[in-house]
Amino acid sequence: MYNIIQHSHSGLMWLIISMLLLSVILSLITYIKKDDKKSVCYVRLFKFTKWFIYIQVVLGVILLFTSQLVSYSNGFIKSDGFRFYGLEHPLMMLIAVGLVAIGLYKSERKTKANQKNKSILIYYTAALIIIVGMIPWKAVLS
Repeated sequence: MYNIIQHSHSGLMWLIISMLLLSVILSLITYIKKDDKKSVCYVRLFKFTKWFIYIQVVLGVILLFTSQLVSYSNGFIKSDGFRFYGLEHPLMMLIAVGLVAIGLYKSERKTKANQKNKSILIYYTAALIIIVGMIPWKAVLS
């Protein structure tokens, strides 16, 4: 069961990065073009991105409590691996999830489509940078 959750977490990561990147690119293009048309397709993409990230969080929390890479024993902060997987990675990913949620919330409260795209652009870009920066690339690519 652990392997299924771990592989799902890793596989969903690629989908989320792709969806975040596509969201950022589309919002950047529409922001630069100053297009004031509301696109239902874009809004669905933004919302699906948020929901896939929420699913990823659930899988991550399960891994946090079942993984052998996480140990909250005495002095776990001194171990780079335990500290990364048990503290740094989950904390930064929760911040990224918060940025995505806040960005979508703020964009829904705006009246003009250009302002909506600006909110998505700023918050989703920040979330994408954090997520890409906190992925354990050595473990993923090996």
